[in-house]
Amino acid sequence: MPIYYMHLMKLALFFFVLVVFVPRTEIRRLAVYGIIFGSTYDVIGLTIGHLTNAFRWINFAPFGYNYLPIDSPVSWCLFYMIYFYLLPKHKPFIYFFPVSGIVMSMIYSRVLVNLGMFIEPVFLLRLANFTVWFSFATWGYLKLNEYVEAKHKIVHSNPR
Repeated sequence: MPIYYMHLMKLALFFFVLVVFVPRTEIRRLAVYGIIFGSTYDVIGLTIGHLTNAFRWINFAPFGYNYLPIDSPVSWCLFYMIYFYLLPKHKPFIYFFPVSGIVMSMIYSRVLVNLGMFIEPVFLLRLANFTVWFSFATWGYLKLNEYVEAKHKIVHSNPR
């Protein structure tokens, strides 16, 4: 099997986990957060990596355009939808989630390098990227979700 099919297998795995574990109403609600914090950040990061030649995807054959693999932004969107759905509500546990996401992403990116699918940046660049990404995404989701819930309460408490 050609290595570039691994991209589709990864995407299929995330899609399967999302559909099996996340209720449909939550999928609809979380889609915008996944697009903002998963897909958009991934495209921006891959563009910066391409322009600086610091890191990049390789071996995505027909499943990409220019320097962007098609599955990467979609996979990160699905991943963050699952991540936000599982994110704990209480403060001490909220801090554990980004840290575990950073560690797992570091391990996963190393696996991609070993499979010949990704050209790896230096360790500290990778660590900094995932630290900023998970911290910003978790903080941004909590703030945006808080704002949307507060606005939703105001709208439904003032019937016209």
